[in-house]
Amino acid sequence: MHALPFALTKIQAPRPRGEHLVRPQLEGRLASAIGQARLMLLSAPAGFGKTALMAQLLASIEQGPGGAVAWIAADDDDDLARFVACLVAALEPHDLPWRISPQALATLGQQPRGLRRTADELLSALGGADLQQGTGHGLIVLDDAHRIADARIFELLDLLLEHLPAPWTVLLASRTDPPLSLARLRAQGELLELRQAELGFADDEVRAFAAGRGAGTELAQSLIERLQGWPAGIRLSLDAATLAGPRAPAALGQRHLFDYLASEVLADMPDGLRRFLLQTSVLAELEAGRCAALTGDPQAADKLDDIERRGLFVTVLDGPQLTLRLHDLFRDFLEDRLRQESPEALTGLLQRAADTEPDDARRIAYLQRAGDWAAAEAALNAVARGWLTDGLLTQTQRLLAQFPPAWRERSSPLMLLQGLAAWARWEFLAMAGHFQQALRLAEQQGLGDQAQRARAYVALSLCQVDQRDEAAALLAELRAQPLPREAEVTTLTASLWHAGDYGPVAPSAGYMARRNELLADCTDIGLWYQATPNPRDVTLPGVAPALTLFVERALRLAPEHPTAMSAIAWLLYGLIALWHGDAARAAERLERADEEARWLGSPRNVCTMLALARGMLHALRGDIDAMRAAAAHLLADPDQEPPSARREKLRRNMQFQALRLAMIADDGERAGTLVAALGAPDLLVSTRIAQRARELALPAIAAELAGRWPQVVDCWQAALQTPDALEWYGLLTEGRLRLAAALVRLGRQREAAPLVEAAVLRCASDGWIGSALLAGPRALALLAHGGLVLSAGAQAALANWLDSAERLRGHQPPRAEVAPGVPVLAPAAPAAGRGPLAVLSTREREVLERLAAGDSNKLIARALELSPHTVKRHVANVLDKLGARTRGQAAARWRDQQSVEKEASRTA
Repeated sequence: MHALPFALTKIQAPRPRGEHLVRPQLEGRLASAIGQARLMLLSAPAGFGKTALMAQLLASIEQGPGGAVAWIAADDDDDLARFVACLVAALEPHDLPWRISPQALATLGQQPRGLRRTADELLSALGGADLQQGTGHGLIVLDDAHRIADARIFELLDLLLEHLPAPWTVLLASRTDPPLSLARLRAQGELLELRQAELGFADDEVRAFAAGRGAGTELAQSLIERLQGWPAGIRLSLDAATLAGPRAPAALGQRHLFDYLASEVLADMPDGLRRFLLQTSVLAELEAGRCAALTGDPQAADKLDDIERRGLFVTVLDGPQLTLRLHDLFRDFLEDRLRQESPEALTGLLQRAADTEPDDARRIAYLQRAGDWAAAEAALNAVARGWLTDGLLTQTQRLLAQFPPAWRERSSPLMLLQGLAAWARWEFLAMAGHFQQALRLAEQQGLGDQAQRARAYVALSLCQVDQRDEAAALLAELRAQPLPREAEVTTLTASLWHAGDYGPVAPSAGYMARRNELLADCTDIGLWYQATPNPRDVTLPGVAPALTLFVERALRLAPEHPTAMSAIAWLLYGLIALWHGDAARAAERLERADEEARWLGSPRNVCTMLALARGMLHALRGDIDAMRAAAAHLLADPDQEPPSARREKLRRNMQFQALRLAMIADDGERAGTLVAALGAPDLLVSTRIAQRARELALPAIAAELAGRWPQVVDCWQAALQTPDALEWYGLLTEGRLRLAAALVRLGRQREAAPLVEAAVLRCASDGWIGSALLAGPRALALLAHGGLVLSAGAQAALANWLDSAERLRGHQPPRAEVAPGVPVLAPAAPAAGRGPLAVLSTREREVLERLAAGDSNKLIARALELSPHTVKRHVANVLDKLGARTRGQAAARWRDQQSVEKEASRTA
């Protein structure tokens, strides 16, 4: 996410200090409209006092009780993610009841249909704010909206305004009308508009103001004729002691007149202050420490005080230290003058500004403005993978686009970043093209390590575009030579993908073990996330030890707040427990994965994999309703794709997944419906073995549903001729056992026994039994009591499988121990907490108790030694479990329960 210092400069409200020309009656009009109008619009050119008016309004309403104000200043480089991040930061002091991570909102809008979801989450949080009834106000202020170029920001604002809960109001200032549904709001009487005519000074007001400054009637009339009520020009004209009417051309436009007047003001300044202003004009905000570092002037703080006292065109930001923001026109004028007078100094100033800039995105932008493309490239290369891991795709793309095309086309690192950005968008052909170009450039320029990295990414992309043979050859070449860590980790990840997609699968365990060795001392979350195993890898032969080690290390390394990596790691940890036959531990871990996914905004990839994992758990337990609910999520997933051949392949994939869940749960009715929907197998659908596995198993499943046991035998025997194709969530072992059960039904026990022995051997080598349990208690009972001649070990294993499967259906499996050092789940609340609060964990009850005492999130975090991120997540869980809309409602539930418990204790 964005660095906090940068966010603060965008969310610090301005303070009305010094003299600003604002018509006095306007503040009252705005104040009376808060909570009545959805949108208050200030639309006028620069210099009409929009920011000053808003600053005065905020200063007056901050004294009122039970209110909430969030102020944001838009910047030219704002995209949707940055805007949402700043809005969330501006709302942070008011402890809104977020249902998902506020940080996740910044990236949620980039997903398909994500704008609607982002708006809904924001509206839910705003609606749940504890504003004092009757007197509480909620005001979101957006200054300089004309700077916004990302149209999605206005789309989001429109969605918010459509259902904005009372008493919230949006106050927006812009030089041009924003592309919002103004006509609809106007027709509904929910728009207050103040434009140039209302913001500008009337003739008599100009005369009164000029007289108050000691100006004569001739000058006042000149101001009226020349400036037409323009507040900035009026004030600056009166400030410029050297201004004489005959010297100012009468036909200048507002911008040129501002430049003229500013020039007069600048000429009248002491040389030191003049030089200081010119040099610091490259900064977005002026703060003493940064200004001193930029200019080398130890008296920077005194000069900022002098600038404020002189009433120059600056906004004073409300914060712990004096921070000024130059008026746009004034900053543009100063920077233009700096270019004219010292063009050679501008580059150095921009580079020094970059050195002191805490926000990565703005630091890179400074270097790009300076034309220091090599430094900008190095800075972007250092942070972009972390951004992409956090979902900040548009920010990465925007900064990539700022490089000259010729530079981008010659830079292997930037071409590699473009490939990673295309990967984040699932644009696999573009990804492959960028990676291949990055490789060609690195080889041409003799960049050995860069070439190895690029070559590994090329191999990974070839797997995604079904170039099986080319990928296999390149991966074999890469594995045969020493590689830098990132290149080798990427090569091993690609090798695992290739094995899972095309086979052979036997080397997978070695790939995963070697990758664990490389990551043992690695703290790069981006590289760990890139290496996170696919849940389908759980059942690959021999991977159990390496997979378990990876997951436990990943959970130790993961930050306290949820991430996509930690959500998937908990999902994998749940599957590991399930494959051990430990349904209770699996349910707890999958619930943790689900909780983290919801807090992250329910990312599609995590939620789809989670639906399949939970569907398997429900199916094994025989919970048909819950299994069907999970299957419904799978069946709905393809609808998020645009119409394409890919979507239809994905739909068929999800239908087969749902069919398999129905078979495991013995839900014949749903299974029959899905078989009919799938129709005949499509063995030409892909060269990928996982997809071929589904098509090979489909006829056998259809025959089993129809009770055609000879056909079941023929179909499973045909499918098992390509065992690698069935290494997909345990389908190989399940298929062997279903085939063996069909043979027993036909009295062919001798042929069935070797299949059971093979299944036992495979489960023993993996160290878990989950894939055998997928055959279901009916098939396992038939095998256990079917007169098979088995080894003693196989008989014991088969009896254990049947016992485990039957106990799963009874929801009473044994509990497993937690691996040392792995985060443990919060225990459930004690039995004494019966009533509405019994659903809360011990930690959630502690948070609720503090919340009921009136503590803010920061105070709760300090008292319980938690991070603010964790407190927000606990608050969200509390609200969800109690069905409360606001913190106040949850606190009331706590107090009610305390009263009940005290009364019960008294009567006892």
